[in-house]
Amino acid sequence: MTYARFFSKKWVTAGFTCLLYSTSFSAFGLETAMLTIESPLEGELSHPSSKKNNTKPQPLDINVPCETGDYLTGYVESGDVMTMDVIDATGTVSRRLIDHKSGKQNFYLVAENCDATWRLSGSGAYQVVLEQRISLAEQNLESALESSDTLLSPKVTALRESLTKGQSSDSFWADVEVLGTPLIEETSSGTVMTFLARGNYNNIKLLGAPSNNHESLQQLADSDVWYKSFVVPKDTHFSYQIAFNVPQPPESGFARRVAIRAVAQADPYNYHPWPRSAIDKYTTKSTVALEGVPKRPWVDVQKETPKGALSTFKFTSETLGNTRDITVYTPSINSNAAGDEVLLYIFDAESYINTVELPTILDNLIIEGKIPPVTAVFISNPDRDARARELPANPVFADVMANELVPQVNKKLPRAIPKDRTVIAGSSYGGLAATTIALRHPEVFGNVISMSGSYWWKPKDQTADDKHFVASEVIRMDKVPVRLFLSAGVFETARGDSSSNGILGTNRHLRDVLLAKGYDTRYEEYGAGHDYFSWRGIIADGLISLFGSEE
Repeated sequence: MTYARFFSKKWVTAGFTCLLYSTSFSAFGLETAMLTIESPLEGELSHPSSKKNNTKPQPLDINVPCETGDYLTGYVESGDVMTMDVIDATGTVSRRLIDHKSGKQNFYLVAENCDATWRLSGSGAYQVVLEQRISLAEQNLESALESSDTLLSPKVTALRESLTKGQSSDSFWADVEVLGTPLIEETSSGTVMTFLARGNYNNIKLLGAPSNNHESLQQLADSDVWYKSFVVPKDTHFSYQIAFNVPQPPESGFARRVAIRAVAQADPYNYHPWPRSAIDKYTTKSTVALEGVPKRPWVDVQKETPKGALSTFKFTSETLGNTRDITVYTPSINSNAAGDEVLLYIFDAESYINTVELPTILDNLIIEGKIPPVTAVFISNPDRDARARELPANPVFADVMANELVPQVNKKLPRAIPKDRTVIAGSSYGGLAATTIALRHPEVFGNVISMSGSYWWKPKDQTADDKHFVASEVIRMDKVPVRLFLSAGVFETARGDSSSNGILGTNRHLRDVLLAKGYDTRYEEYGAGHDYFSWRGIIADGLISLFGSEE
């Protein structure tokens, strides 16, 4: 497939087909099934024959033979929404592996209690596959002793001096329990942010630190103190997790990188958990927001604010060969004048509804008069594979959006909303999709909000040195009537190669190209990373920038 003419409407190519499989049995009652690498599970969650059809299908309890410390990976594949939990002896959910997802969903965990039961709930056909079981002895956990780098934190420096004198770390940890983590210190080098962990481990890593990599904490001498410091801007804000004893499977590269998901969890010394919808410590993130972060009261629930309504319908595309949920947010108040309201299309529906809580943000912005009434259309992904296939500059998906989805949405609206009041938005691949779809279909989408857009992406048939595919297309094509709000985090630099090829560098380059071409482009950089915690404020900034009141 050639991408040389992505933005040309003359593009014609075949659609995609979805995976179908037949079930071998149905799961009735709470009988326990055995899941091993050699024996995947396949069946259907359905109603017991003795119960009425209005009851919920009974879940499937699964026994997974293992030993403590085993690294387990696999996936659940289903056409309907499924949830898979790890249930302890008291019947409590100790960990959620799959959270109300359909399609193919991967799971990663390190076994803590092999007597626990895994429970699959939902309805419809399913397939559960255990792909890897790697023992603790096979993981070859790396250690991370103190490096020779200069200590940035004055508190950690003072602690090292006291440890050399034979003192304990108890008083240090007593202060940490009061202050919380990460430690924030003003030094001659700037604002120093130090992450801490306590205990006896082989390795500890950060996921979502002020870096675009999985940073390792260093053990201080031979103590129970682990640390990692960064110099950060005063508007730094992000979410993160700490990962203890990250498995090191025999494979290399990506397989080792994703292993951090098995153990990443909330920082036990951080007192600002997020999001509210988190089920356990593994789905909970810790957050930090320095004093320089703009005040955004509209990201929080306001008890007196009227709430908009949510409704969901199924959208089936024969072109793509799949079906997805489309959720429409209708504001609680109507516009005083026709033509004033805004229509927002946004990708990754589940994340923006449940994690970002965008409906709440819209409720607050609208009632405060920051933006006009907004009708929002949340577009879900059939599964992770579909997201990776559809969103990155896919002309077929772009045409489905403009020619199939938009007409269906328009039929549900009380009145037509013109293209110059219609905005398409997204983050990461969603930001890339929003920009390329609007440039291909400016007659439908007149505005773009791109948050940390993945403009490093390139078609497979282009050379490895070409990291600016979208910018090159903008240069080639005629200018179209689209306004854009682009943003990136200062921590979103590239790993390994030139920094110009990361999200930050490619966003800056695209900004320069758009401005040179004469596009109405607003661009902002934030003290943030690749993170829904920061995007919840940035989506509001984008709406205010494009459609905010004069005040």
